[in-house]
Amino acid sequence: MQEINTFIKENIGSVSKNVFVAPGIPEKKLNNAAKSMGLTDRVNTIIAIYDNTLFGSAKDGLAFTGEHLVFKPMFDDPMIFPYNDIEKVDYVEYVSTNDKGKEKKEVVVELLRKDGSCNTIDGLIDCDYRLLAEILNRAVTECDNFEEENQIVTLAEMSETLKVAYVKVIANMAFADDGEVDKKEFSEILMLMTRLELTTESRFELRSYLSSEHNQVPLVDLLATIDAECVPSHNKAVKISLVKDLISTYMSVNDGSYENFAFLDEHQALFGVSDDEVELALMAIKNDFNMLREDFTDDALKRGMKELSAKAGAVGVPLAAVYLSGSVVGLSAAGMTSGLAALGLGGALGFSSMATGIGVAVLLGVGAYKGIKHFTGANELDKTKRRELMLNEVIKQTQATLSLLINDLNYITDKFNQAVASYGIQDAKVQKLMKMMTSLTGAADVLSRKSGVMQNSCIKLRCPIKLDEAKLKSLTQEPLKKQFYALVMGYYQEVEEEVQQGDETVNVTVLKIKPDIPTRELDKLAAVFDAIGYFKVADVIKGKLSGIFS
Repeated sequence: MQEINTFIKENIGSVSKNVFVAPGIPEKKLNNAAKSMGLTDRVNTIIAIYDNTLFGSAKDGLAFTGEHLVFKPMFDDPMIFPYNDIEKVDYVEYVSTNDKGKEKKEVVVELLRKDGSCNTIDGLIDCDYRLLAEILNRAVTECDNFEEENQIVTLAEMSETLKVAYVKVIANMAFADDGEVDKKEFSEILMLMTRLELTTESRFELRSYLSSEHNQVPLVDLLATIDAECVPSHNKAVKISLVKDLISTYMSVNDGSYENFAFLDEHQALFGVSDDEVELALMAIKNDFNMLREDFTDDALKRGMKELSAKAGAVGVPLAAVYLSGSVVGLSAAGMTSGLAALGLGGALGFSSMATGIGVAVLLGVGAYKGIKHFTGANELDKTKRRELMLNEVIKQTQATLSLLINDLNYITDKFNQAVASYGIQDAKVQKLMKMMTSLTGAADVLSRKSGVMQNSCIKLRCPIKLDEAKLKSLTQEPLKKQFYALVMGYYQEVEEEVQQGDETVNVTVLKIKPDIPTRELDKLAAVFDAIGYFKVADVIKGKLSGIFS
């Protein structure tokens, strides 16, 4: 039996060019479809939508989740069909003759339900009805365990076990080359660990794994761990992302060359990726590194991303899947999302709905530099301003990697000192070296913490110290943004404050940001406020008006 989420994701796109599959469903279409089809509270479970509107609003058509098929005809209420209730699906042709003897053929998809009733799906624009009926019939007869899955998730939000196995595959490749992990490969792996937001314990485990090729776990076992830990419908995207990171790490020590990559050539079948998908990953890597070129403008970046999107469409892979672990130049998935949104490409490429939760904030409509060309004219500065967002994210991720490296050095130094003490080594030179190591790593840790405190304080300026809950509600009404309400509220607490009202001092309850929020989470919280337009007057007014008339 097949898994329903994976089956629909892999097959439904073939019935029409009007089908959009997660995670590549543009934000506007996803929001509209969720609201009109009664899926607002389950927006993250939508596997695909069939946009049956002339102007691309997606308010009419079909929506597919792991449990239901929803059909929304024009000018009518949505009809919800649980797969468990459907006996079979047929393609039917109706032929009628008018008074002049002219025949008219109408094609529909018939859903025969287990209670004996029958419903039809018709009126779809540019649809292969026969193929749609075949796919739906296979879905209800060949699939089992009709369960919904979160379709909008990145690698950083997946299980720690999966992420550790993922990095170990990269390490195996590095060892396969020459029996060791050299400094370039090591730096690439460190950056990847930062993007994946691994815990201290996981990083220590991986450092031990990287220290000797004798520690290696067979590739087959690592991939089996990934398969076991991965939600089935995400498995393909994880494998494509893994291949992209393998290629990037290999290229880092081969002067940017991809030739003679024996490890991938030998194991490509195990990864389950096609030659076209490998080519797509390679194209994404080259496009990422173009961002670092001084002569690479915003326009060039937009052009490159559109070409990459076209290639992904031809291969049949959502572009967001290629960036499941972020960009190989150091951008996290959130940074990639925000950068593309600032270029006006987020929704168009499906990135606006790429991820959810505090793990990776969905940066819907982040546009710190949108409109710059309109107001200031198209000079050279304008052409690179928005790309600057992405480069700043690269710098931030690199700094985060250095900070984690210092933390890990302290961790290892402590372990070393404990080991030396346990053996009672009293040699003067060893004791002196121990003190030097402790002093150096301690000083580095102090500087790192000081930098972290300053960065934390700086980021906090982008978050309201006192939260306006009514404003937050008004700005999080869209289905994709609704999840942000509870998320943001979790970082605020009720406190009593004295305020002056006329001549009197009274106590009032306010929502105040919690102290000691980790910098990484605070940064993403700030990104959420940017995303929903909390500090933008126009967005706030629009949100409040929407609340009044909805």
